Amino acid sequence: MVDTVNRVHLLGLDFVSAANHHEFLDELTHYRDILAYQNLSKLPFVITPNADQIVKLDQLDTLKQSLTQCLFILPDGQPIVWFSRWVGKRLKSRLTGSDLFPLIWQSAKQHQQRILIIVSDEQLGIKLKQDYDNILYYTPPFFNPQKEIELFTQVCAEVIAQIKEFNPYYVIVGIGFPKQELLSLAVHAHLVEKQITSPLFLLLGASAEFYVGTKKRAPLFLQKMGLEWLHRFSQEPRRLWKRYILGSVRLLRLFIKYYSRS
Repeated sequence: MVDTVNRVHLLGLDFVSAANHHEFLDELTHYRDILAYQNLSKLPFVITPNADQIVKLDQLDTLKQSLTQCLFILPDGQPIVWFSRWVGKRLKSRLTGSDLFPLIWQSAKQHQQRILIIVSDEQLGIKLKQDYDNILYYTPPFFNPQKEIELFTQVCAEVIAQIKEFNPYYVIVGIGFPKQELLSLAVHAHLVEKQITSPLFLLLGASAEFYVGTKKRAPLFLQKMGLEWLHRFSQEPRRLWKRYILGSVRLLRLFIKYYSRS
C-alpha cells in the first residue's frame, strides 16, 4: 500500500493533516500493508504531541530525532494548529489521541484483533478487559527510565515477553510522556534486532482513562474552541499551573524561534 496520507512539516515533525480521523483510519488500521512499515523505514508508532510535549521535545533532541520517524504523528494540541495557520502551513484540524482511541478500540473488537495495553493503574486495566476480552493489560511498576536503568530494563523485558507470547496487533501505551515513548522505542529496537514482526505502537497517554470514564474530558464546546486545557487546569490547578502558565511562555518562544526560520 502506498501511503497517501497528507502531511505537513511543522516544528520539526511531519504532522498528519486531515479534517478528521476517518480520513486516514483505513491506512492506520491496515498499517502492515504500508510500504514504510514493511521496509522498516518508519517507526510503527502513532504519537499525538500536544503543546506541552512539543516544548519538552525541543529540549530532548535525541528523543525528538527518533520520533520524527513515526508512521503517524497527529497534532493533538490546538495551539499547533493555530501555529500552522500563522506560518502558512495549514493543518486541517486538531486530531486528538482521545478521539482516536475509541475508533481503534472498536475496530479491534470488530475484527477480533489482539491488543496489549500498558497502563499505570490496575483498575483501569480491569475495566478495559471487561469491555473487550481479547486484550492483555500490563501495569508496570513506577519507573524513571533515565535514572532507574535496572528497573527500566526489567519493564522492557516484561513487555517484550508479552508481545512474543500474546502476538498483539496493537500495543497501546498510556503511561505518560516521555516514559511511554522511551519504553516503546526500547522495546521496538529489541524486536527489530531479533527480527520479530512489530505491532503498531499507539502512544495515547490518558486516552484509555477518558474512554472508560475514570477521567472526564472537557465539554465539547471547550474542545472545539481549543480550550480543553482550561478544563484540565480547573480540575488540578496546583499540579498543572506550571505546565499551562509557564509552559505557554515557553511555547510562545518556541513558536517565535520556528517562525523566524520559516
